[in-house]
Amino acid sequence: MGTAIDFVGFAEDCWVEGRIDLEDSRLADMLNEHKTITVHDVTLVSTLDGHTQALDEIEISRDELDIVVANGPRGDPKRRLATRPNGVTVKLGPYCAEGFMHAPPTANPVRGFDSKPPMVAITDAVLEYDFCDKPISQWYRTLLVNRKLAVSLRSAPGAAGNQPGAA
Repeated sequence: MGTAIDFVGFAEDCWVEGRIDLEDSRLADMLNEHKTITVHDVTLVSTLDGHTQALDEIEISRDELDIVVANGPRGDPKRRLATRPNGVTVKLGPYCAEGFMHAPPTANPVRGFDSKPPMVAITDAVLEYDFCDKPISQWYRTLLVNRKLAVSLRSAPGAAGNQPGAA
Protein backbone atom coordinates (compact mmCIF):
# COMPACT_ATOMS: atom_id res chain seq x y z
CA MET A 1 0.00 0.00 0.00
CA GLY A 2 1.36 3.42 -0.97
CA THR A 3 1.07 6.86 0.56
CA ALA A 4 -2.53 8.13 0.79
CA ILE A 5 -3.07 11.47 -0.98
CA ASP A 6 -6.08 13.61 -1.83
CA PHE A 7 -7.51 13.09 -5.31
CA VAL A 8 -9.60 15.39 -7.51
CA GLY A 9 -10.41 14.36 -11.06
CA PHE A 10 -12.74 15.86 -13.65
CA ALA A 11 -14.80 13.54 -15.86
CA GLU A 12 -17.23 14.49 -18.63
CA ASP A 13 -20.19 15.37 -16.37
CA CYS A 14 -18.80 15.37 -12.82
CA TRP A 15 -15.78 15.70 -10.64
CA VAL A 16 -14.49 13.04 -8.28
CA GLU A 17 -13.02 13.82 -4.87
CA GLY A 18 -11.47 11.27 -2.54
CA ARG A 19 -8.23 9.62 -1.49
CA ILE A 20 -5.93 7.31 -3.39
CA ASP A 21 -2.96 5.18 -2.43
CA LEU A 22 -0.05 6.59 -4.40
CA GLU A 23 1.81 3.58 -5.79
CA ASP A 24 4.51 5.50 -7.68
CA SER A 25 6.77 8.42 -6.83
CA ARG A 26 4.33 10.92 -8.42
CA LEU A 27 0.64 10.96 -9.26
CA ALA A 28 1.47 11.62 -12.94
CA ASP A 29 3.66 8.49 -13.04
CA MET A 30 0.92 6.40 -11.45
CA LEU A 31 -1.76 7.63 -13.88
CA ASN A 32 0.53 7.07 -16.86
CA GLU A 33 1.46 3.57 -15.69
CA HIS A 34 -1.99 2.28 -14.67
CA LYS A 35 -5.14 2.26 -16.82
CA THR A 36 -7.38 2.30 -13.74
CA ILE A 37 -7.14 3.74 -10.25
CA THR A 38 -9.11 3.09 -7.09
CA VAL A 39 -10.42 6.12 -5.21
CA HIS A 40 -11.56 5.77 -1.57
CA ASP A 41 -13.97 7.90 0.50
CA VAL A 42 -15.44 9.23 -2.74
CA THR A 43 -17.73 12.16 -3.42
CA LEU A 44 -19.04 12.54 -6.96
CA VAL A 45 -20.31 16.02 -7.83
CA SER A 46 -22.43 16.51 -10.95
CA THR A 47 -21.38 19.55 -12.98
CA LEU A 48 -24.83 19.52 -14.61
CA ASP A 49 -27.07 19.95 -11.53
CA GLY A 50 -24.74 19.93 -8.50
CA HIS A 51 -26.08 16.77 -6.87
CA THR A 52 -23.58 14.66 -4.97
CA GLN A 53 -23.16 10.97 -4.33
CA ALA A 54 -20.93 9.45 -1.65
CA LEU A 55 -19.26 6.06 -2.18
CA ASP A 56 -16.80 4.07 -0.11
CA GLU A 57 -14.73 3.24 -3.19
CA ILE A 58 -14.79 3.51 -6.96
CA GLU A 59 -12.51 2.21 -9.69
CA ILE A 60 -11.99 4.78 -12.44
CA SER A 61 -10.46 4.25 -15.84
CA ARG A 62 -7.85 6.82 -16.84
CA ASP A 63 -9.80 7.19 -20.10
CA GLU A 64 -12.78 8.55 -18.12
CA LEU A 65 -10.74 11.41 -16.64
CA ASP A 66 -10.30 14.57 -18.70
CA ILE A 67 -8.22 16.34 -16.05
CA VAL A 68 -6.69 15.46 -12.67
CA VAL A 69 -5.38 17.93 -10.10
CA ALA A 70 -1.73 17.06 -9.42
CA ASN A 71 -1.26 16.28 -5.75
CA GLY A 72 1.36 14.61 -3.62
CA PRO A 73 5.13 14.54 -4.01
CA ARG A 74 6.85 16.06 -7.05
CA GLY A 75 9.16 13.09 -7.55
CA ASP A 76 12.93 12.72 -7.56
CA PRO A 77 14.64 16.10 -8.19
CA LYS A 78 17.59 14.25 -9.78
CA ARG A 79 15.32 13.15 -12.65
CA ARG A 80 14.22 16.68 -13.58
CA LEU A 81 15.40 18.21 -16.84
CA ALA A 82 15.98 21.83 -17.74
CA THR A 83 12.84 23.11 -19.44
CA ARG A 84 11.12 26.33 -20.38
CA PRO A 85 7.43 27.11 -19.91
CA ASN A 86 5.32 27.40 -23.05
CA GLY A 87 1.85 28.95 -22.87
CA VAL A 88 -0.84 26.53 -24.08
CA THR A 89 -4.61 26.15 -24.13
CA VAL A 90 -6.11 22.67 -24.07
CA LYS A 91 -9.79 21.90 -24.71
CA LEU A 92 -11.07 18.58 -23.28
CA GLY A 93 -14.81 17.90 -23.44
CA PRO A 94 -16.54 20.59 -21.37
CA TYR A 95 -13.23 21.85 -19.92
CA CYS A 96 -10.65 24.37 -21.06
CA ALA A 97 -7.24 24.52 -19.36
CA GLU A 98 -4.76 27.31 -19.99
CA GLY A 99 -1.30 27.33 -18.48
CA PHE A 100 2.26 26.29 -19.18
CA MET A 101 3.52 23.06 -20.66
CA HIS A 102 7.21 22.59 -19.96
CA ALA A 103 9.58 21.34 -22.65
CA PRO A 104 13.30 21.46 -23.43
CA PRO A 105 14.33 24.91 -24.68
CA THR A 106 14.47 23.85 -28.35
CA ALA A 107 11.31 21.71 -28.36
CA ASN A 108 7.84 22.72 -29.54
CA PRO A 109 5.41 21.24 -26.98
CA VAL A 110 2.43 21.54 -29.30
CA ARG A 111 4.16 19.65 -32.11
CA GLY A 112 5.34 16.85 -29.78
CA PHE A 113 2.06 16.50 -27.87
CA ASP A 114 1.03 13.23 -29.59
CA SER A 115 4.21 11.48 -28.45
CA LYS A 116 3.81 12.39 -24.77
CA PRO A 117 2.46 10.02 -22.09
CA PRO A 118 -1.34 9.90 -21.65
CA MET A 119 -1.37 12.41 -18.75
CA VAL A 120 0.52 15.66 -19.41
CA ALA A 121 1.27 18.35 -16.82
CA ILE A 122 0.21 21.97 -17.26
CA THR A 123 1.43 24.35 -14.56
CA ASP A 124 0.09 27.66 -13.29
CA ALA A 125 -3.17 26.55 -14.89
CA VAL A 126 -6.61 28.10 -15.08
CA LEU A 127 -9.41 25.56 -15.51
CA GLU A 128 -12.71 26.80 -16.94
CA TYR A 129 -15.98 24.86 -17.11
CA ASP A 130 -19.68 25.26 -16.40
CA PHE A 131 -21.14 24.18 -13.07
CA CYS A 132 -24.95 24.21 -12.96
CA ASP A 133 -24.94 26.42 -16.09
CA LYS A 134 -22.65 29.00 -14.43
CA PRO A 135 -19.09 29.61 -15.65
CA ILE A 136 -16.36 28.56 -13.22
CA SER A 137 -12.70 29.59 -13.42
CA GLN A 138 -10.23 28.00 -10.97
CA TRP A 139 -6.46 28.31 -10.67
CA TYR A 140 -4.30 25.26 -9.94
CA ARG A 141 -0.55 24.95 -9.47
CA THR A 142 -0.51 21.86 -11.72
CA LEU A 143 -3.15 19.99 -13.71
CA LEU A 144 -2.67 16.67 -15.48
CA VAL A 145 -4.59 16.71 -18.75
CA ASN A 146 -5.51 13.54 -20.59
CA ARG A 147 -3.75 13.90 -23.93
CA LYS A 148 -5.90 11.17 -25.48
CA LEU A 149 -9.11 13.08 -24.69
CA ALA A 150 -7.86 16.49 -25.81
CA VAL A 151 -10.05 18.01 -28.53
CA SER A 152 -7.54 20.76 -29.27
CA LEU A 153 -4.18 22.08 -28.13
CA ARG A 154 -2.81 25.41 -29.21
CA SER A 155 -0.06 27.77 -28.23
CA ALA A 156 -1.24 30.67 -26.11
CA PRO A 157 1.06 33.47 -27.26
CA GLY A 158 -0.52 35.97 -24.87
CA ALA A 159 0.66 33.84 -21.96
CA ALA A 160 4.35 34.43 -22.71
CA GLY A 161 4.42 37.64 -20.67
CA ASN A 162 2.78 35.78 -17.80
CA GLN A 163 5.46 33.12 -17.50
CA PRO A 164 6.47 32.36 -13.93
CA GLY A 165 9.31 34.66 -13.00
CA ALA A 166 8.58 37.17 -15.80
CA ALA A 167 8.63 40.79 -14.68
